[in-house]
Amino acid sequence: MALDSRTRCTGRHAAGFTFIELLVALSLFAAVSVILLQAFIAAMSSAGRSNERVAATALAVQVMEQIHASVNPVTWVGIADLPRSPLPLPAPYAGVTNPGPHPFEVAVDLTVNPVLSLTAATVEVYRPADPGPLVVMTTLLDDQ
Repeated sequence: MALDSRTRCTGRHAAGFTFIELLVALSLFAAVSVILLQAFIAAMSSAGRSNERVAATALAVQVMEQIHASVNPVTWVGIADLPRSPLPLPAPYAGVTNPGPHPFEVAVDLTVNPVLSLTAATVEVYRPADPGPLVVMTTLLDDQ
């Protein structure tokens, strides 16, 4: 009967793992764990950015709905250009609330086209520290 290396050294059959086998197994487990942890962290970061963008879009929709709710937004309600402003917004946008925990700033730009009797209303939502908008929504308003 042929003896393997475990039986030769001790004279009896060892029923466990060697130290080298344990080190290799732990190294493989650690490498796989690091890869999975990095993927989890990236997914959580992406979900946070997505939630922030959804809240900014909801805020822009609220401002747009307030503009659309009036019969003639430019003359009746006094909807006017709004420079980049933090929440809460001044009148006539006073009913707009922040739907999430993220701080935002909102700007409204109205561009009148007298030839077509149209007004383009653009709502921009910003993060306070960013120079460019996070969300931009534009709609056309008929002066009639």
